[in-house]
Amino acid sequence: MKSKFLLAATFIAVMVSSCSKDKDVTPPIEDPEPTGPFLNKVTKVFEYFPAPGQFTNELPVWKQGDSAKQMADYALAALGKENMISLGGFGGYVVMGFDHTIKNVPGEYSFIVLGNAFNQFAEPGVISVSVDANKNGLPDDEWYEIAGSEYNSSKTVKNYQITYYKPNEAKDRVTNPDDPYTSDTEYIRWKDNQGHTGYLSKNVFHDQSYYPQWKGDSITFTGTKLTDLNIKNTSSDPFSPYYVSPAFSWGYADNHANDDSDAKIKLDWAVDKTGKPVKLTGINFIKVHTAIRAEAGWLGEISTEVLGVKDLNLE
Repeated sequence: MKSKFLLAATFIAVMVSSCSKDKDVTPPIEDPEPTGPFLNKVTKVFEYFPAPGQFTNELPVWKQGDSAKQMADYALAALGKENMISLGGFGGYVVMGFDHTIKNVPGEYSFIVLGNAFNQFAEPGVISVSVDANKNGLPDDEWYEIAGSEYNSSKTVKNYQITYYKPNEAKDRVTNPDDPYTSDTEYIRWKDNQGHTGYLSKNVFHDQSYYPQWKGDSITFTGTKLTDLNIKNTSSDPFSPYYVSPAFSWGYADNHANDDSDAKIKLDWAVDKTGKPVKLTGINFIKVHTAIRAEAGWLGEISTEVLGVKDLNLE
């Protein structure tokens, strides 16, 4: 009888333990992990899909006939040397991989996405991370957003969606005599899922097509959108505008200068699609998307730029 009670107690303990473990959403990491040495840089670009912007088709350069795969290869070539790629306006993104798992040391910073932010001018990108849970080497498992300082702000829009329409490059341009820096105020039409429509402008400094030429007649992006209310023209002279775009506190790409500690990212900040924190032991893939839909006069649209990724565990 005692043995039956012991077996029953053991069974209950195992079941309780199993139930408890079921609540742990920690994804597995690759095991066994290669011992290195590792390259502390982006070694794979799975997808490069910029939204329209003044540096689209330039950073990296698109040539007639180039495919999406070739553009991803060009992006990798740039990032591997810490050269800049542009994600264009809201929603444009890049999906990157590495030759090792970026491990999470709880409480410590894990990595930094290199950008070109400087004092009073940030172009923040939301960061998402993923684990190669099915061990196929592809970013096709669940994504977890890094919940930066604005994640719970009432001004942040989750699941914001925007569609851009391919422009007629030969159309008559619409100009504004009070704005000498904009060559077409009605260049690329867009609409979003918040009931808004508008145009992305073309400026006088970049005259190539701003629309990713390897894509179709319309492109749609969905993701977390941050507020643009902090982007302001601080000059009253229309011929000498001075725009500022202050950084958010922490948790984004191209938000603080690369040597600023607030540019560093903790994997402890990752959340699932419901906003619930997840316990990640490490990650294999990083996605960055431009998180603001706004323009800053002669500086053009707010567009996240990426120069690479550094695993802070290897520093």
